[in-house]
Amino acid sequence: MVSLILHLIVPMFFYSGVTSFLFLGLKLDALAATGFAAAVCAPLFYTIYRRDQRERGIGKAIRLSLHGCFFHILVMGWALCVCGNEIIALLGLAHSSQTYEEVRHALYAPPVPVQILASGFLIPVTEELMFRGLGFLTLRDRLSFWPSAVLSSALFGIYHGNLPQGVYAFLIGMAVAWLCEVSKTLLAPCLLHMSANLLSLLVTNTVFAGRLFESEKKTVMAAFALLSFALAVACAVRINSKNKLKEDMV
Repeated sequence: MVSLILHLIVPMFFYSGVTSFLFLGLKLDALAATGFAAAVCAPLFYTIYRRDQRERGIGKAIRLSLHGCFFHILVMGWALCVCGNEIIALLGLAHSSQTYEEVRHALYAPPVPVQILASGFLIPVTEELMFRGLGFLTLRDRLSFWPSAVLSSALFGIYHGNLPQGVYAFLIGMAVAWLCEVSKTLLAPCLLHMSANLLSLLVTNTVFAGRLFESEKKTVMAAFALLSFALAVACAVRINSKNKLKEDMV
């Protein structure tokens, strides 16, 4: 428990504290403050993660080889982005949370380049270092995969502070925890997280948002959810087989 507090709870409060200081103290907008805080915190989190990896007997903190799964990871992220947003729309969660509406406005109000840099790259990397590199792997040292994945994903969902984002974050959290387990590198979860966020930005800033996530026909949204989930599963099967093949060859 002490290790989990030091590896996840403390970094969460530190990251939130830096974000709050930049938002309230320096009067940056919410997304810029979060992105700036991510850039500040990432080196510290990486240093802790690298030390933990060395203690686990792993030489390279982040292995760069993806065993030919790069494209499948990106597509899986896109599919989960669509699936998660369709589920939120189908359940009507977006319109039931005032906090979510405020966060949504804060995320998509800044200029598009700021959105891409912060939400597309800086924030996903820092969150993966914090929730998977420090949280999930610390739990995994002591527990089996499923409890570790569920606990770290639940904290990831709670951290987002509202129900719609919490449901979406839990779904993504389970996927990236599995990806971290299978690929043995934090690079894979980072790529999936970035691909999901970038697609969300693309859809939201274009006319596709209304067609994908705000359709009046629930059968259409349900079909998109099922198709995207099936695509994500297909990518996961391919990623798993490629990594298993590589392990057998070593």
